[in-house]
Amino acid sequence: MKKLFLALTILYGASMIGQTEVKSDKEVVPPVAVTIAFQKEFTGKVPTWTKDYEGEDSDHIRYLAKFNTGTSVGLAVYDNNGMLKAYELAIARTELPKAALSYIQKNYPDQTIREAARLIDGNNIITYEVGVVKDRKFLDLVFDKKGEFLEVTEKD
Repeated sequence: MKKLFLALTILYGASMIGQTEVKSDKEVVPPVAVTIAFQKEFTGKVPTWTKDYEGEDSDHIRYLAKFNTGTSVGLAVYDNNGMLKAYELAIARTELPKAALSYIQKNYPDQTIREAARLIDGNNIITYEVGVVKDRKFLDLVFDKKGEFLEVTEKD
């Protein structure tokens, strides 16, 4: 009887250890609908998944797929149901609209462009984000598809 009790205790303890395993936040596995939507949109690409929360109360989960496009790095953002919310593609400075480059040269003459990206939101609206550093602060300059300045945001 003691051996049976000991064996059951060990078995129960081992099963509890397996139940308490915690996955790292970096090991995100999105819902099947999100995975299927990504595979349809970006056939053959292998993403690294992360997740983020948006909304007033941070109650809207978003799945972010970062992947190599062959010539650049892409980032696709999906909601929990597999709807593409935004797509960001890193681009070269030369791919920015001329009006955006003129604005940057005029208003940020001593700053170099750290990064540039073309964004397409869920409504197929194209914008450009250009990152510059001014006074030790990273700024995202946002332009419309024609290169007209829209806004500036400070990032950490």
